Amino acid sequence: MLVKLKGKIFYWGLRSQYLTWRIQIQGREHLDQLYTDKKRFLLCFWHGKYIPIFPLLEGYEACVVSSQSKRGSIITEICRNFGFQSTQIPDQPRRDSLKLFNKILTEVHATATAVDGPLGPPGRVKTGVIKMASAHNLVLLPVSVTSRWKIVLAKRWDRMEIPLPFTQIFMDFGEPVTVPLHIGAIEAKNFAKVLARTIDNLAHS
Repeated sequence: MLVKLKGKIFYWGLRSQYLTWRIQIQGREHLDQLYTDKKRFLLCFWHGKYIPIFPLLEGYEACVVSSQSKRGSIITEICRNFGFQSTQIPDQPRRDSLKLFNKILTEVHATATAVDGPLGPPGRVKTGVIKMASAHNLVLLPVSVTSRWKIVLAKRWDRMEIPLPFTQIFMDFGEPVTVPLHIGAIEAKNFAKVLARTIDNLAHS
């Protein structure tokens, strides 16, 4: 009950702030085209910048992947309030994680996750994300969200950014990235570095 209450409070607080934001979105055609073509894809972003994504993408069908933790449970409640599906997987990759992810992909064609989460290090894409995309023929869609006025939680590993009311929000989608099937470990590391640079470049564009 406490988790649901926290999720509801966060939802209403975020929705109230959203109504005051000045929003600028670039590259949205990449997102819309993937939906139009019904391609399975994974929306990729940094853990510390996910807060504005919930209201900005409300109305799109997607499943948000979070960790099996108290914080992940709160994120699940926030997702449900905004109309998204949500699933929680273990922090450390296991066979159970693969089964859960397979189940997700049978239900939706759009998934979203923080590619450096849930434990960091910040700004480093997990190679498991790349391997998952390769195994399931998922297109990677990088996105960056920045706020002009914000609070930065500097003591957190991800330096979580909390947008302030009446701020300007910039959301920038990059071009979709196709990962080859049956990718090897070295290739996965290289793709992870490319995806990280792409997200960082969007943040400064």
